[in-house]
Amino acid sequence: MSRARHLRPLALLLAMTGFAGVAAAAGNAEFALRWDPAEGGPASLEQIAEVLGVPATGRRKSFEVRYFTIEGPADAPEGASAIARERVTDGQLLAMYKLRSATSFDKRTATAWRCPLGKGAKAKNEVDVGWNADGTPRTSHSLSCETAGRIDKLLPASFKAQALGCTSTVMRVTTGGLKIESWSLPGGRLAFEVSANGKDTAGQLKGFDQRVVQPLRARGARPLAQSKTELGSSC
Repeated sequence: MSRARHLRPLALLLAMTGFAGVAAAAGNAEFALRWDPAEGGPASLEQIAEVLGVPATGRRKSFEVRYFTIEGPADAPEGASAIARERVTDGQLLAMYKLRSATSFDKRTATAWRCPLGKGAKAKNEVDVGWNADGTPRTSHSLSCETAGRIDKLLPASFKAQALGCTSTVMRVTTGGLKIESWSLPGGRLAFEVSANGKDTAGQLKGFDQRVVQPLRARGARPLAQSKTELGSSC
């Protein structure tokens, strides 16, 4: 396969699979593969870019992330867990709140949900797609919102938000329609993630698997079952 074809954005590759019309009507999704380089696989942003056939000189951004312990709201859907996070980038502090569930939120719940960070927060209803160590995909569902400000000032007092005593430092390169991230985690651990936003369809899942998951697994990357929240909360 030519280098020019490798450089095509994910959306174009997915269109080639014939699922573009289906994707237009589907819900939003984020596809992500993460791994620990100590267990194998590419061990730098440059190596990852080389494997995926994209430039390593894309737009770069660094930020610091910390997570909070919170008491979930009494009206949270059954089985959903609550997550709170702060991210600092370019001097701006962003607060994020998320409800995550192994099962999809019904339409009524998703429509009625109100972000506890306030009216100005930007909300998302999304399917998060990751991969297991054996290369099979797994999904979770999330309702989330983000806005500028501090978690402990934005969330109601009833959430009892408490910052964990550790942070993670992240370097992100956006290139070729992908986000490639290096996470320096608490305790000196390192993790990498490659992700892309798209639509929740079989075609886009297959496209990401072919473009990202298979090449990285072929180079020794072993998918992590842990989410970034779990990794970043390991103080």
